[in-house]
Amino acid sequence: MPYEAVSLPGKPIAIQFGAGNIGRGFIGAVLSQAGFHVVFADVQEKIVNALNETGRYDVHILNGETQIETIEPVSAVTSTDLKAIETIAREPLSIITTAVGPNILPRLAKPIAQIIRTRMQEGMGPINIVACENLQNATDKLREALESELNDKERVYMQDNIGFAICSVDRIVPPFSSDNILDVGVEPFFEWTVDSNSLKKTDPDVVINGMHTTDNLDAYVQRKLFTLNTGHAITAYLGFLDKKDTILDAISDDSIRTTVTQALHESGAALLAKHHPFFSQEQHEEYIKKILKRFSNHNLKDEVSRVGREPLRKLRQGDRLLGPVEMCRERNLGRDTLLLGIAAALLFHPTGVHEDQEANEMQDRIRQEGIEKVVSDLTGWEKDDEDLQK
Repeated sequence: MPYEAVSLPGKPIAIQFGAGNIGRGFIGAVLSQAGFHVVFADVQEKIVNALNETGRYDVHILNGETQIETIEPVSAVTSTDLKAIETIAREPLSIITTAVGPNILPRLAKPIAQIIRTRMQEGMGPINIVACENLQNATDKLREALESELNDKERVYMQDNIGFAICSVDRIVPPFSSDNILDVGVEPFFEWTVDSNSLKKTDPDVVINGMHTTDNLDAYVQRKLFTLNTGHAITAYLGFLDKKDTILDAISDDSIRTTVTQALHESGAALLAKHHPFFSQEQHEEYIKKILKRFSNHNLKDEVSRVGREPLRKLRQGDRLLGPVEMCRERNLGRDTLLLGIAAALLFHPTGVHEDQEANEMQDRIRQEGIEKVVSDLTGWEKDDEDLQK
């Protein structure tokens, strides 16, 4: 079923690129509950057609009780359908968000460039783009891709009228079984924090309940990435080595829980050294406890193979494993447990239905080049570096 224009009285429109679990269960749900008509843009025609046919979907809050939030009205468009994208651009569009994964983000340059081009031609005012990805400065990556799609005049319009807001997003959205392909399950907790300095003032200037703004986003981004994502990844890799099936199984093991907790205290020491007094030691201790409690949610059946997938991406410099280690190195802080987490990641190689292409690539490189060369390439450390030798 194709997309049809939807101008609803009193309802601004948001376009959410990515109609996967995060898009539907987190960002799209928050925008809908804040009063937007959400238009999802995705390449999966089954999802696009289902959203257009039903105009709604259910979010199941996984807290041990029957709690369902119905998200409506919604519609969808194929993200490669530039004619439909152009139609949306002419509607009362207030915000563009993404949840597609960092590697896919540059592919959105064409459809978003079409929105920018159309708005310029129609003389329309400012709008904000927020890339909700697990990558520091993801929105900057999207802006760079957009610049190559636009001409000089369009770039000037973009500079004056498009806000590229960086953000931190935090919600665990595991795979969820349902007869309805649109239904999604989520943990109760969520946090969406956006840099207020990078937002453009729009007309009307819409306040989005559920989206917190701050003038110190760097602290939020790194606290989340180097606590939640660091802990999640290390739990998955240690769980894989110990033949655990789920994150719950892994974190319920006393040995793994102790190791993950110690790793989070190491990353926490670096975070506090960098960002104090933005948050205090006591506040960060509570944050770590909250993270570990979320991993222990008995209603989340999140497989270690899913959380640990794409290990080469997670081993990039500045990401959840090497990022906190680098912060510790810069400040001469202890990091042995974080390094243990990196070592576990290097051994990740699920097989069968959980086989992971990046894990296979990493293991092939280790066999061909040797572990020392691979780690040196990933980290940028010299061969005689003390952390590399560990």
